[in-house]
Amino acid sequence: MTASWNETTTALQFGRLFEEGRADPREVTEFFLDRAHREDADARVYARLTERRAMAEAEAAADRARRGLRRHPLDGVALSWKDIFDSAGDPTPAGSLALKDRVPPHDAEVLARATRKGAVCLGKTNMTELAFSGLGINPSYGTPANPFDEAIERVPGGSSSGAGVSVSRGLAAAAIGTDTGGSVRIPAGWNGLVGLKTTAGRLPLAGTVPLSPTFDTVGPLARDVADAAALLSLLDGTKPADLEGADLAGKVFWLPGGVAWEGLDNGVAEALDQAIRRLLHAGARIVERKLPELDEIDALAWAPGRSRLVAEAHALWAETLAAHRDEIYPPVFERVMAGAEFKAADITRADMERAEITKRYLARTAGFDAVLLPSVAIAPPPIAALEAGGPDYFAANRMALRNTTIGNQLGLCAISLPAGYDQAGIPVGLMLQAAPHTEENLLRTAHAAERALR
Repeated sequence: MTASWNETTTALQFGRLFEEGRADPREVTEFFLDRAHREDADARVYARLTERRAMAEAEAAADRARRGLRRHPLDGVALSWKDIFDSAGDPTPAGSLALKDRVPPHDAEVLARATRKGAVCLGKTNMTELAFSGLGINPSYGTPANPFDEAIERVPGGSSSGAGVSVSRGLAAAAIGTDTGGSVRIPAGWNGLVGLKTTAGRLPLAGTVPLSPTFDTVGPLARDVADAAALLSLLDGTKPADLEGADLAGKVFWLPGGVAWEGLDNGVAEALDQAIRRLLHAGARIVERKLPELDEIDALAWAPGRSRLVAEAHALWAETLAAHRDEIYPPVFERVMAGAEFKAADITRADMERAEITKRYLARTAGFDAVLLPSVAIAPPPIAALEAGGPDYFAANRMALRNTTIGNQLGLCAISLPAGYDQAGIPVGLMLQAAPHTEENLLRTAHAAERALR
């Protein structure tokens, strides 16, 4: 490590150091790999490191930097990748022993894009089995503990559990995860990070192990909004959102109350109350008004026998899970197999209702810059209390997923921002959700909000 950077340096800061010749991608990559070996000796964060690949990519990035041929602001920056993204020649089991022999021949499309732009792939991070939980517990491959409680091992947030912890513990400059019901925003919220849920279809899913193709999305976990914007650019080939000069003057936020603001842990509520005050002080206008579509979409998402997400997970994985019953984490097995009793007519009616609710929601919120929700209503529970599954597991999982799932069901883009800490020092996230395909505007708004919240 040099005096000019350390494990908390942002991804864009690393990029600028490479550009200016004040840091070398090889040295930085070795630094993160060494930290992973030391700090993650039990492999609970990284399922596997891709060291040879990482050093080869860092060598190429260093050569481009010397010749003034850098391909992107993040060229040479070391990233972690959720073990749901195919990487050529590496096992990619999506956290499941049932897929332990799955070795894809090609990179996932988003990984290939990032590599072509010069990003360094440090390794593949642990995750909830098949990405089907918001808690991040995985007894088979390892559950990385939330790093903000040294006394009690708490859940990290899922399903991109290792992705979030890899950044919060300084084992990668940033991470790439997926979000089907909150799997980027939950670990971001509980790890003090920025997590961007992109609009479904914004980024390609080719080479990504699916859970629910209707709702699966790809998104970054990063130290700040500027990094998130740069990572989105890296993954989709566009220019990064212009964040220069962004402020909250004239921004209008909807504060809806209702189901998303119910049942908050006291520490979460207090931190978010202070966060709202900071936004107001920075010039934002906040309209407190009921938004009934949020309650309607929440009820529909969790209605027994009507979840398209569960139906698609069952269609994809029921046969595999049944053949490997003894290797599957029981809560995941139960959720997937619940789809066996679903009826096509019920799913179709739910689709029609969801489309109608979405139409009303978008019309009602037009003209607002974002709707404000807690990223997660509760603090991360202890791992030991939930690992066995059962009613407590499912209750905690639903509370973890409740607010973030809303954005997936409505087809929105959304971002979780660090908004303070509860009494125990655990991070609290504030979520801004916006209309689909408005990521650039959302990032600009979030950048201004981030400054106020800090």
